[in-house]
Amino acid sequence: MFNPKLRDRRDLGLLFLRVAIGSMLLGVHGWARLVKAFSYLFLGQPWTFIGLVQRMGFPVPVVFAVASALAESVGAALLIIGLGTRWAALAIGLNLAVAVGLELSKHSAAVELPSVYLIAIVAIGIAGAGGYSLDATRRRR
Repeated sequence: MFNPKLRDRRDLGLLFLRVAIGSMLLGVHGWARLVKAFSYLFLGQPWTFIGLVQRMGFPVPVVFAVASALAESVGAALLIIGLGTRWAALAIGLNLAVAVGLELSKHSAAVELPSVYLIAIVAIGIAGAGGYSLDATRRRR
């Protein structure tokens, strides 16, 4: 009834999706945002993202800006290695939902990229990390 080859293909597909989406998030958004958060918190350098978070109406904008930076960097890294995958997907997904909402409120064509990221993150959150992940290794112990 259950075909092991289908399971391997599914696991390989989830590995590819996790690594691709996680790498894009980390490389394009997360690393730069994490460096800017670090520079703001520990070196006293300005960080314009806090102003955006404040204009969106979030209370304690520094906390939410840092949480966003952590979701896009640490969360993306966890997604890549498949550790705490569903929790990482939840944090990243919430972050992306805010980005999609912001772009929709501006009637911006830039809504496409965060929407595609969000769709992929929701799929990963639903499916889980798959067999080629640290989550799966931990389950087998």
